[in-house]
Amino acid sequence: MGGGVGRRVERRAARIPFKIQSRVNLVTSEVASALRRAGCTEVWMGVESGSQKILNAMEKGSRVELVPVARENLRREGIRAGFFLQFGYPGETWEDIQNTVELVRETRPEDIGVSVSYPLPGTRFHERVREELGAKRNWVDSDDLSVMFNGTYTNDFYRALRDALHAEVDMWAAPVHRGNGNGGLDGNGAQGNPAEVARLWQTVERMEKSCRNPEPTLV
Repeated sequence: MGGGVGRRVERRAARIPFKIQSRVNLVTSEVASALRRAGCTEVWMGVESGSQKILNAMEKGSRVELVPVARENLRREGIRAGFFLQFGYPGETWEDIQNTVELVRETRPEDIGVSVSYPLPGTRFHERVREELGAKRNWVDSDDLSVMFNGTYTNDFYRALRDALHAEVDMWAAPVHRGNGNGGLDGNGAQGNPAEVARLWQTVERMEKSCRNPEPTLV
């Protein structure tokens, strides 16, 4: 969206609040300014991971260092930022997960949507893991957080990770209605409660050791 479009909408007083999905490399300063003028209130970006290794494995075509830039461009224009995050991609380690958590903490988006990696038919990812797929072979619900192949960790671990990260984001972000179907409220009553958030992270750290898959799928 060019700046001229946003200015024309502004001049005609035709602004209608809207939300969009975008890529971090597209949210430049100029685009963020144009979006504000056009009436955009929220942008959801496919951040996916804070590990460049995992982004490369996903063939995402994005760079981790672009995330803080896009986030700041939106913040400057008063536009809410939402991050779509994926955990469990083959080869993802505890260090990669920590990198993603730290990226969220450093950039502080207003909201996040958490899912696990799903192998879509026709992709190289699907070809790598199709022999491991069980009864569940298709993506149905991102809130399910059921890994369809031999993940690094069990499903319980990823659900605990989701709950802890959502709870932490809820501490600094204004309460909003989660209707995007990409993670939902954590359901642990942790919003605004630092002690409860700390307890959730302690659970994640404990499960990181007890929920490891002995034979995970590698990249």
